[in-house]
Amino acid sequence: MPWRLPLWRRVVAWLRRVPATDAIDRRNAPALQVLLLFLGTEIPLNKGYHLLTATRIQMNPTQLAVDIGTDAAMTLAAWLGVWMIRHGRVKTATAAFIGVTLCSGIAANIAFGYQLQAFDPYPMMLLTLAALVIGRWALWSVYAGIPLMFWLGMESPGGQGPGGQGNPFQNLPSLALSYLMITLVLDRTVEALREGLFSARRSAERLRAEIRERERVQERLLHLQKMESVGHLASGVSHDFNNILGAIIGYTAQRHRLHELDFDPVADAHAMGDALEGVELAAQRGVSISRKLLSFSRRELAVPTDFDAGQALFGVEPMLRQLFGPGVQVHITVPEVPCLVHLDPSQFDLVMLNFAANARDAMPDGGTYTLALSVEAGQAVLRLSDTGIGMDAEVMLQVFEPFFTTKPAGQGTGLGLAVAQEMTEQAAGSLWVDSAPGHGTRFTLRLPLVAPALSPAV
Repeated sequence: MPWRLPLWRRVVAWLRRVPATDAIDRRNAPALQVLLLFLGTEIPLNKGYHLLTATRIQMNPTQLAVDIGTDAAMTLAAWLGVWMIRHGRVKTATAAFIGVTLCSGIAANIAFGYQLQAFDPYPMMLLTLAALVIGRWALWSVYAGIPLMFWLGMESPGGQGPGGQGNPFQNLPSLALSYLMITLVLDRTVEALREGLFSARRSAERLRAEIRERERVQERLLHLQKMESVGHLASGVSHDFNNILGAIIGYTAQRHRLHELDFDPVADAHAMGDALEGVELAAQRGVSISRKLLSFSRRELAVPTDFDAGQALFGVEPMLRQLFGPGVQVHITVPEVPCLVHLDPSQFDLVMLNFAANARDAMPDGGTYTLALSVEAGQAVLRLSDTGIGMDAEVMLQVFEPFFTTKPAGQGTGLGLAVAQEMTEQAAGSLWVDSAPGHGTRFTLRLPLVAPALSPAV
């Protein structure tokens, strides 16, 4: 809970909670608040200490009013700056504090003379704040005000040397050049930092754009793979629909019983009822096949979820059998316990069909295709084996590369196994192949299991 955090962490969190829209302002806000809180506290305390401990005030009424007034103005500007920063106006707060402090410095130099203000640290602080928080125009505006402040101090009566001797303007050129060098260094350094930050932002934006484009390309490739798999399924689906239509035609042929001479109302009515039930079951199977194909071919974004890999294999079994045809025997074995994995179910189905399509092409004269799912060491292990022609070591080295295919031109995209590899990597699993010419191929897919949710205790 927030109230259990250490005090300093709560203070840091409070300093960072600034509703600024600019990222640089949000980063500068904590340090600026600390500085303004310090100055808003230190200036009045320091002035009160000096006034209370001084045995005799060596200032005339005008100087005393300027001294107290400038300190009060800077204190008010500091606290007002904190309030403005808390409302997200970081640059405005900094500009207001710089303006008030610079005007206070000018008033103090006019009242007390340059000599009493020569080692004031405020000019350096104002230059740094203007450069880091606001920008170049503010930096050079502050620099223009600093020599003016010194010149006005040297013009005032208090700017003369002891006994009225010495030239009060002899240090003005060196001071102006010194602050010019400081301003130039700040200008170049801050500009380099801003250019680096801008370059980093552009690189980050390009990276985000590349990631979005990669996701769009991946989505299109997956959809193309689905369409290719649907094309592979077409012949099997056509055969299955022909069987369904043949069954329907066979059932509807029972209507001749109504016109025969030995028509038995009771027996023939039951026979017609059974025929209509057969027609309904055949039609439902056709609807089921159509829905499965439409659902599979639909273009959707990948949405990983937890599902049982065993049930998913049985769900895709009809399409596998349609894909292979009658010449290939398909065997699926799954464990009795659920095998929960975290994947996109549609992408899992696609990968299973990709493996099956490759196995079908490797068994032109028929054979056996086996999917064996097991649980080993906290992983779901799926072994997909065929009794086809196999592949040599050179092909195995490239089998997962995108667009690599051994099929003739126009008969394969070379993306099926690349999609399977990418899905496996996204799920933090592993995939490898074992094959030899004339001895079939076996792919081993390992996926981390998802622990099933525990039922709440009654």
